[in-house]
Amino acid sequence: MRALCLQKGQSDAACHNYVMVLQSYGSQVYACGTHAFNPRCTVRHMEDLSVTRNDDGVAKCPFNPNANMTALMSESGQLFVGSATDFSGLDSAIMRSDITENNSRILRTVQYNSLWLNEPQFAGSFEHGGFIYFVLREAAVEYMNCGKTIYSRIARVCKNDPGGTPGILKDNWTSFVKARLNCSLPGDYPFYYNEVQGMVYSQDEGVLYATFTTPENSIHGSAICAYNMSAIQAAFDGAFKHQESKGAAWRAQEVSNRDHYECRSGSATGRHMSLIESSKYQLMDQAIQPMTGRPLYHTALERLSHIAIDIIPTKLHERVHIIYAATDGGTIKKISVLPRTKDTCVIEIWQPEEHPETPIKVMQYVKDTESLYVGTERALMRIPANHCGRHLSRASCLNSMDPYCGWNELQEACTIAPNGDTLARYWVQNATECPVLTAPVDGGWSAWSGWFRCAQSPHGQTHNGGSAGGSTIGATGEDFGPNADTCLCRTRTCNNPPPKNGGSGCTGMHIAVSNCTVHGGWTEWSAWSACSQTCGMAVKTRRRTCGNPKPAHGGRVCVGPDRAEIYCSHLPPCPAPKQPPIDGGWGPYGDFGECSAVCGGGFRIRRRKCDNPVPQNGGMDCSGCHFDYEVCNTQPCPDVRKAGTWTPWLTVANGTMASGGGYVEKRFRFTCKAPIADSALLKITPKEEVRVCQPDGSCQRSVDPNALAPGLGGGEESEDGWGEWSSWSPCSASCGGGYQHRTRSCEKVHECVGFNKTRRACNTQPCRGEWGCWTDWSPCSVSCGTGTRTRSRQCLSMSGSVTPENDCEGKSVQYESCDMPSCDSFLGWGEWSEWSPCNGDNERIRTRSCLQPHAVSATGELTCQGSDRELRKCNIEQANDVPLPPGAVYASSISAIVIAVLVTMLVCCGASIAGTFLFMNRKKKGLKAIQGSPCYGSYPNQYSSLPTKDYTDGGHKPKRQSSFKGARNDASGSKLSNGTGTLVKSINVNGGPLGINTPKILSKSFNETDTATIKRNSHGPNNIRHARQLEMDEDKY
Repeated sequence: MRALCLQKGQSDAACHNYVMVLQSYGSQVYACGTHAFNPRCTVRHMEDLSVTRNDDGVAKCPFNPNANMTALMSESGQLFVGSATDFSGLDSAIMRSDITENNSRILRTVQYNSLWLNEPQFAGSFEHGGFIYFVLREAAVEYMNCGKTIYSRIARVCKNDPGGTPGILKDNWTSFVKARLNCSLPGDYPFYYNEVQGMVYSQDEGVLYATFTTPENSIHGSAICAYNMSAIQAAFDGAFKHQESKGAAWRAQEVSNRDHYECRSGSATGRHMSLIESSKYQLMDQAIQPMTGRPLYHTALERLSHIAIDIIPTKLHERVHIIYAATDGGTIKKISVLPRTKDTCVIEIWQPEEHPETPIKVMQYVKDTESLYVGTERALMRIPANHCGRHLSRASCLNSMDPYCGWNELQEACTIAPNGDTLARYWVQNATECPVLTAPVDGGWSAWSGWFRCAQSPHGQTHNGGSAGGSTIGATGEDFGPNADTCLCRTRTCNNPPPKNGGSGCTGMHIAVSNCTVHGGWTEWSAWSACSQTCGMAVKTRRRTCGNPKPAHGGRVCVGPDRAEIYCSHLPPCPAPKQPPIDGGWGPYGDFGECSAVCGGGFRIRRRKCDNPVPQNGGMDCSGCHFDYEVCNTQPCPDVRKAGTWTPWLTVANGTMASGGGYVEKRFRFTCKAPIADSALLKITPKEEVRVCQPDGSCQRSVDPNALAPGLGGGEESEDGWGEWSSWSPCSASCGGGYQHRTRSCEKVHECVGFNKTRRACNTQPCRGEWGCWTDWSPCSVSCGTGTRTRSRQCLSMSGSVTPENDCEGKSVQYESCDMPSCDSFLGWGEWSEWSPCNGDNERIRTRSCLQPHAVSATGELTCQGSDRELRKCNIEQANDVPLPPGAVYASSISAIVIAVLVTMLVCCGASIAGTFLFMNRKKKGLKAIQGSPCYGSYPNQYSSLPTKDYTDGGHKPKRQSSFKGARNDASGSKLSNGTGTLVKSINVNGGPLGINTPKILSKSFNETDTATIKRNSHGPNNIRHARQLEMDEDKY
């Protein structure tokens, strides 16, 4: 909003918010401000000024903060305003609005009608009875025939004015009248003070006081006139001044119907006539004369502005009027009106601001505080009405004729009436005339000025950095150097009052000095202290302080040391010191360690050290133990049970069965069991398994409960029904995390608890990526000269997906330089034209023109090198619907066959050469698998067929067969024919041919296996590992 105000041409000072309306209504305050030429109003709580409602300020507050306006709030909440209503200030009006309603109807004077208001400047307003009065000055319309002059007016409207009808005076006043206020010095040629500047109304007395001045372009003069309400009412009851036509003389005109002017309602017919009269008559014929027929006070060469009054009792009169009048020079005159003669006396002249010529913006007297409130551009000040204390003697007090002051004989001082009792016998007052100015007047000091910087000259005199009145010119150090020694000074003058008529002058100093710069100074050295010790190396000291004087207010500190030392040279050497013994003390315990047993009761220990303090100089060690223990893990231990591995199947001596040629085999296992990990409480349980094998290799297993060794706990515990775990399967992945499996079979259905298959993680190390194939080289980066071209590749995982580049070794992008034709061949040439259509020679042509035929390049060569024409062969594409001669078709067919044969021969030759080269290369280098590389069209076989090993789930008991398929040898060649009765190892699987003694589970020969595959790594060690695994499987079975 402020920026918009500046854009409209207003000054920076005017584009702020100035409060122009401040009226109370009940417990609320109605405030309006200019808001940078955008008036706004708010309703606020009187206690905390919080906003309860916002209101539009147009027609309630002027746009310009320098406008003269007045506002008054009635008891019913109606706001009466006299002010300019537009941005330019040309449309001024007296308006009424109701702040208790939103968007209430506004009643105003007729717009742009000089008979109602003609460029008014409002001085104030007041309420009396059923009327609102406005005091203003305006250009006199009745004087227009003789020129232009300013008259002072008092306008009146009814508070209950209903306004006009839609046909006549719509939204305008019907009770508006105005009369001239006359303030002049009487005589044959009266001297008029035509321009009213300020006003104040006394409700108790019914008297209007106003200040008047001469025009700006005349000799300056001012006057104060007083008007009683009877004279004002008489003027409004008289005839109107009316001009029948423009240019005609103004004449008095009587109007019989005055009800609407007196705030009385009439009949409908009378109201119509009243509206016509209201639109016709506004100006009263008779001017309002002052109470005394002349001004109460007038002065020459001075202009008065604001005015305030106070009415007080004195020793001799009940009501004495005191007038406070402000001047344009920034002073305030305290004027007393003598009750009997109505003469005025200037009692005192005040200057509120230190600097003269400071304009006073507003002034109002508040009876509750007996003070005058004055507002300037700088501050709001409260000035007490009485200054009795400045009179130091009885004569001075009584000669001042101040209605506020009298001589208190009890206190021997000039005071106000004690406890407000003006009739007290010991309070003497004789304020019946103007002050006696011929009596001797003793001088009195003015108030002290503000503190300012000053400097002391070499001759002991002070020089202020500004004026004695408190100027701050010197406060910034402009008049003194940065290292100058300065003070703070304040002054006063003997002018309150100045000594007159032989009175004594002021006693005391006219200048006060404080906070002067003080540089520090050393005190005298103290006496030397005693030596710091009685033997050996010792010193003695002396001191001084920077306190003679202390540095203050920016003064320099003392320079030099404040302490001096000297050695004591006369002391004997000291004996070797003997350190006192220090006994040791225990430090805090540390944390408890781990428990000695996980169950069944153990103990844990915590330790401490003798280091608080450590024993020194022969002191005693700490008493007590350096460790502490407590019992832990007292819960009972679960049974610990561990089974050993089965022994190999052993053939029982003399275990040959008579019928069928079968034989018996046994194997053994021991189980250890204990409730705690104590070898003395171990229970060892043996277990034996027996199986009967048939000649065809099938075996049937059974358990012999009587075969357990006596005394070893056999029969006390039953084992679970699971068989042995198989070996772990190969890992499912060579890297990146895979799994291995192993299985077991249930040999006793009702005793098997758990799973028959388990797995574990393997090869969890991350896989390294490998580079993919290089892309083709990119086009050269330049069209001429030397540039670069690039190619790239991607890092691929084992599965072929793209992985981050840091998983592969090397760079993903390659660069190399490329050479294009010299750029000089393009210098001077324009752009190539488009290719022309094919001509009769089956050629296309494009051309270019030389733009600089004879120019020389930077290298000294001529431009436009090369040809200005280019040719190229056309590609003939015949449309399908164009008929060809038969000979042409036959010739093209023969050509196509010949071309196809030639291409086929070339391809075959190339394939033969490539195959031969590949064969020789493989024969030379051997076959090597390149794992994971995506750059080859074919891959070496990563899998090798191995015999399968079937396993069954644990749901049913598998049928056990003999470990070997082949039949046993006859009695002459039997390996079990020895009748010694001892156990011998079973038949070796390698004892016979591969195809004869192959185990049942590996029933196929190695040459025949082709059903299962195991991933084979191309590296040798993994192949060896698989071969060893096969040998282990053979031994197992």
